[in-house]
Amino acid sequence: MKKNGFADRLKALLKQKQLTLAQVAKGVGTSVPSVHRWSNGGEIEYENLRALADFLEVNWIWLRYGDDALASAQEALPDNGAMSDLRREYLGQIMESEARMKAALEMARIVNWEWNVLTGGLTFTPNAEDVFGEPPEGLRRQLVPFETLKLEDLIKQFGGEQPYNWDFSLQTPGGEAERWFASRGKLVFDSLQRPLKVVAVSTDITARKQAEQALERNEYMLRKIIETIPVGLWAADEQGRICLANPEVERIWGGAKFVGLEHYDEYKGWWEESGKEVGHDGWTLARAVQEGETSQAEVVNIEAFDGERRTIIMYATPLMDAQNRIIGAIEVNQDITSLKQTERSLQQSLEQLELLFEQPLFGVVYFDAENRIMRVNQRLGSLVGHMPAVLIGQPIERLFNEATNQKLQSTIATWKDGALTSFKMKGKLNVEVEGNVEIYLVHDARGREPMTIAFVI
Repeated sequence: MKKNGFADRLKALLKQKQLTLAQVAKGVGTSVPSVHRWSNGGEIEYENLRALADFLEVNWIWLRYGDDALASAQEALPDNGAMSDLRREYLGQIMESEARMKAALEMARIVNWEWNVLTGGLTFTPNAEDVFGEPPEGLRRQLVPFETLKLEDLIKQFGGEQPYNWDFSLQTPGGEAERWFASRGKLVFDSLQRPLKVVAVSTDITARKQAEQALERNEYMLRKIIETIPVGLWAADEQGRICLANPEVERIWGGAKFVGLEHYDEYKGWWEESGKEVGHDGWTLARAVQEGETSQAEVVNIEAFDGERRTIIMYATPLMDAQNRIIGAIEVNQDITSLKQTERSLQQSLEQLELLFEQPLFGVVYFDAENRIMRVNQRLGSLVGHMPAVLIGQPIERLFNEATNQKLQSTIATWKDGALTSFKMKGKLNVEVEGNVEIYLVHDARGREPMTIAFVI
């Protein structure tokens, strides 16, 4: 609250004249709540001010603005009728302007305050306690953090053409929440250019601060996600210039170059299916920016900047604004080099196995854990007198005589689960032919479905 203001002078007069609010209300022709509002710093209309001053038998300028204002008014204008009317009109306009300003500050929940450079005194508009949530007199450290500065430092801090800005925070009475306020102030000088006071305003910016903090948290989380996801993530702006590459991108590519579309050919890649070079406009990121294309997974063999050859899956999608205009794009790279190597090794193994079954020099049979024949080659089929297709799904006993089958089963029973085991034995086929054959067994129990391959020579 401002000290020695209108409300203080009114209260002093009521006490001096021993008047009640009801007596004043009756004398002025208004309500008791109105007088109560005036005595607490509320606004008073010009007509009511004149009526109140007449009732209290004081000068209305002094009552509203104090001794200095009265002295200035008396010095500025001679005491004649025309000038008195003009003075009254000007003062009425000043009061109306002041009332509008106060109403605007209260509706906007803005506190207007001043700090006297010489005396250190603080004055506030009446809404200060309501806005701050506590008596403003206790907020000196937050409101005037520059109070201990030397005069030259204070002038330097407020010396710019723009107002000086600072923020401060307050804990709510229970300590469970934090409220933030923004302040803007100007240093006012007297006619001799000596610093006189700081005139400032403060307003509650808690909602803005909370939004900024939430945005900061979200950006931090997004940044951490981008840094830790196990795929490479690129981003480009609406012109196609690469503006983001996460750590996995740099691992896959042995680095990253933040170039524009015209230099995408610095990234070397060849299509898996055709072997042709991707080129600067073939990358899914380029197509997303240029054509708005959302691509499916495409396999590319690349040569990284560190010289390593790798295989990746890439796909991209454009980023659109509310008007469906392209504002950028993102591309995902997934390193499938190990998977491709495994796939190639498996394909090679399958091809070798196929050649093994097709060769005519010795018999080959593959049977499962239930001893059912899953595959048999032409050579072994001819040795036992049956076509391979007839033997598929038959028990292994169709191939070997009883003694050989018993030895096979007892041998397999001793093999451990989860292991790859081999064994060599002699036996007889299940045909009327003299002489033994050599049987080489390979038993693989490492998978969910154990399998056995026998080579018969």
